[in-house]
Amino acid sequence: MVPPTMKSNEVYLVPLNDDGSPQTAPGPSYMYIEFKSDDPVTLRFCIEGTSGICRHGSLWVNVPEEGNEFQRESFREFKYVSARRR
Repeated sequence: MVPPTMKSNEVYLVPLNDDGSPQTAPGPSYMYIEFKSDDPVTLRFCIEGTSGICRHGSLWVNVPEEGNEFQRESFREFKYVSARRR
């Protein structure tokens, strides 16, 4: 199931490596994004077409579902859905 599209004023591009990790400068292998407001934001992931994560990839986030408390080591999976399969 594809989630509904939200419109937002803040858009962030997150380029990914072939292993699915974010492309970051030398140092930590994570990205910290400081949002400018509490309004919804758009995250766009840039994935090379030949990357293995294009076939059976998943996005894992530790953002809790609404109403749940944040737990740094608790992750949720979002399976990759190709635009061609919709």
